[in-house]
Amino acid sequence: MIGNVATLVGLLGTIIGLIQCFAGVAGVDASEKARVLSDGIAEAMNCTAFGLIVAIPSLVAFSLLQGRTQHMIDDINETSVGVLNLIVANKDKMRIPANLPQQ
Repeated sequence: MIGNVATLVGLLGTIIGLIQCFAGVAGVDASEKARVLSDGIAEAMNCTAFGLIVAIPSLVAFSLLQGRTQHMIDDINETSVGVLNLIVANKDKMRIPANLPQQ
């Protein structure tokens, strides 16, 4: 979830930066337009980069943990099947008489 949210927050920051960029250009002199454009684009790119910097390691960590978890679940299932096969193969040896001798 963190990876997905970080990507979306980075995208939101990019859009906000571009909106500020174009809104700022509309209301300034020609001499200031380059500075306003560069500031807005820099903000947009910084937001995108931050979102990706957070999202990529988060998604890699999630993938690694998911892989380890799946490996553990597979081991548990394999062991359970082995125990069940052992019980089924030896069920006649495990019969306990209904009437145990009283002491």
